[in-house]
Amino acid sequence: MVENHNVGSKLASGSFKGNQGLDLSVNKINQQDVSGDAITKGARIGLFDSGLGGLSVLRQLSTRLGASAHSFVYVGDTARCPYGDRSAGEISHFVAQIVDWISNQTVDSIVIACNTSAAVAGDEVRKNVNVPVIDLIGVTADYVSRNFNRIGVIATSTTVKRKAFSKAILERNSHKHVTEIACPDLVPLIERGLSESKEMDAALKKYCDKLLKDEAEAVILGCTHFPFVDATLKRMLQDRVQLVDPAVLLAESIAQSISSTSGTYVEAGTQSRISRSHIYTTGDPSRFRETAKICLGYTLDTVNGITVDELTMTQPVISLVEHAVSTGTVTPNMVPATT
Repeated sequence: MVENHNVGSKLASGSFKGNQGLDLSVNKINQQDVSGDAITKGARIGLFDSGLGGLSVLRQLSTRLGASAHSFVYVGDTARCPYGDRSAGEISHFVAQIVDWISNQTVDSIVIACNTSAAVAGDEVRKNVNVPVIDLIGVTADYVSRNFNRIGVIATSTTVKRKAFSKAILERNSHKHVTEIACPDLVPLIERGLSESKEMDAALKKYCDKLLKDEAEAVILGCTHFPFVDATLKRMLQDRVQLVDPAVLLAESIAQSISSTSGTYVEAGTQSRISRSHIYTTGDPSRFRETAKICLGYTLDTVNGITVDELTMTQPVISLVEHAVSTGTVTPNMVPATT
């Protein structure tokens, strides 16, 4: 019997408020999801992904944490996207470059908003930085292992090969049935702005058919790009399967962590739009912004370009002083998101 099914619905929709009695705080998860102290109120949080998928995580953090988070620094490595079919060596190298750059941007913590990167290089990142490092795998495994028996995972080929989610789930409860499905064609379609297209429908149908045949009770969106096609997934799964968005779980876990350290409950923000964010892409900023609009449903205020070579620069490019941004701006390489 599935427990807390209504809670799962709220988690999937992004409306979970943390009052259902589940302790999701990042410093309570039973694995190394955090290095060092828990995230505190007023922290500057760095995030990265292979492309624009991590914006689904940034969206949830920006909304759920409200004014409790000082600001966010996001890097989307669009120039080298997708990571899902690359070698472990390549992924580790890319992640090391990005983490080194983000670490120099006065961040207080780093969120690995790419499950492929977390599966391949998460442990190495934690060894080499001096701030808390959090991924989405642990907190998701913690939740689904409590609430579902038959669990599906859709993710990139590398994440599935590594069995990142199934290992984490079975470590918590070895009696769970976990099916991981590699979906190598979804990220390229989303990055091309085809999240709502005949090509996407055809790609998703074959995965949904497998999930329904396997009688999954819940499906983890195991790639941060996939929340951008959740409406199509819900339709194809005929409301018979609960979608679990790890970004919602992570946002709630960080909110609980901040609450525990500050002693006050973290109120969610009043805006559903991404705010207080410095967004960088190694690809074309204009293209990134256009595709992000398709995924998010609104235009990002500012997108900055940063070349792969510039990721090796160690000096900070982001000022600690926050200023207003001009809506509609696309900045050239290495210009701070707010000036």
